[in-house]
Amino acid sequence: MLIRRQFVLTLILMPITFGIWYAAGPLFSAPAVWICDVLMGMAYPAVLDSAGLKGIDMVALTQFGVVEGSIVTAEAAGNQIELEVNTRLVSYSIAFYAALLMASNLRDALFKFCIGLFLLWLLMAFGLASIMGKDLLVMVGAPFLESAGVPPADLIALTYQFNVLLMPTLAPVCLWFWQLRGSPLWEALAEDIRRASAQA
Repeated sequence: MLIRRQFVLTLILMPITFGIWYAAGPLFSAPAVWICDVLMGMAYPAVLDSAGLKGIDMVALTQFGVVEGSIVTAEAAGNQIELEVNTRLVSYSIAFYAALLMASNLRDALFKFCIGLFLLWLLMAFGLASIMGKDLLVMVGAPFLESAGVPPADLIALTYQFNVLLMPTLAPVCLWFWQLRGSPLWEALAEDIRRASAQA
């Protein structure tokens, strides 16, 4: 009964939470962009100059420029390659997480949501960084890969695929499960798992 209620309420709440997320525009993405800018600036100062929000897009200025079709440093080129990343590719995880949590009727739901929101912002920052990594790999190529600390191309591609295709849906579910512990719904799920295991 509790599991069915969770499923139905989540489906009912999702259009509402996704509507709020869409209407809010950059509001839910701004902290993740700031975290991404700080972390990338510290880890890869030779790659990223700065990043900020322009509407729903994260706009990043790189340390690379173009001279007569060749990629060189921004200082040598006198210009900078600019990247634009649609933050909604990763930020919809917040709307999905909110629907899951609100449908669960947990104690201290607002406190748990704030904790979950902070963790999702961290994951979103890594997601945005991986998208930038993929764009730099495609646009800049060898000069980017030869920069200090930059991982191999295969790892960049794999990280990009995970952070865009899996993380925005997988992370909210894992976070919700973690915060569900000790609740009546958790006990109902555990009982169903025990019953299924006994029948196997």
